[in-house]
Amino acid sequence: MKGIGLVTLSTDPVGEDAFKAVMADSPLRVFTTRTGYDEENHEAGGFIPRPDWPVLLATLPPDDLVDVIVFLCTSATIALGNDELVHRLSSARPGLKYTSPGMAAVAMMKEFNIKRIALLTPYGPTLHDAFTPYLARYGIKVVADFSLAHSMNLVTDDDIGRVPVNRIQAELSQLLRDEQEVDAVFVSCAAFSVKQSDLVEMTGVLGCPVLASVHSTAWHVLDLLGEHGLRDKFASDLGLPRPANDQI
Repeated sequence: MKGIGLVTLSTDPVGEDAFKAVMADSPLRVFTTRTGYDEENHEAGGFIPRPDWPVLLATLPPDDLVDVIVFLCTSATIALGNDELVHRLSSARPGLKYTSPGMAAVAMMKEFNIKRIALLTPYGPTLHDAFTPYLARYGIKVVADFSLAHSMNLVTDDDIGRVPVNRIQAELSQLLRDEQEVDAVFVSCAAFSVKQSDLVEMTGVLGCPVLASVHSTAWHVLDLLGEHGLRDKFASDLGLPRPANDQI
């Protein structure tokens, strides 16, 4: 049986359970560990884990039980960049596959030819504003965006986990009202309490695929580990068509 080494932030009360819920019907084992981090540095746009990467990843089972490492933090990916994050993960645990919500969102958007998105985050200005240039490097344009940080006084991951789904849907509706020409919307943060069924419902209501951090990561893990049937059903449930090169 293939295995996933899941790394979540010590402050995130949602991401681990949300990821495991998505993976519950897959033939994959999920092993988890958590990391502290320098919160002031991260708010300023960086990411420094505590302990360091080798010590952190050594807390996961040995390589014969783990096939892919998942670092379940979107904003840390944005702060570090995909290449630097993979470098740090692979230096600590070489020879595996690696992903994160930022990496997975890019992979998913490229797979489904998503080039224009609306973006909703819970981050302060430094991290929120970093998404546009990050995604632009991969040919993805943020045409409408909003952060809930100020209007909802979101300070901690626990605050983010308490944001109601109906508030998320209302903000997405407003973003789409202001800018209709989008291929999808992306709800960024593994700490948002959003289930797969919520994304399916919002996709139907908004008439536009709604992607989110944990679920994009799950899709990418299924892709990396060759679980293509589950991967394609997952994407179809979210209103994403099969890629043209997969169609007969």
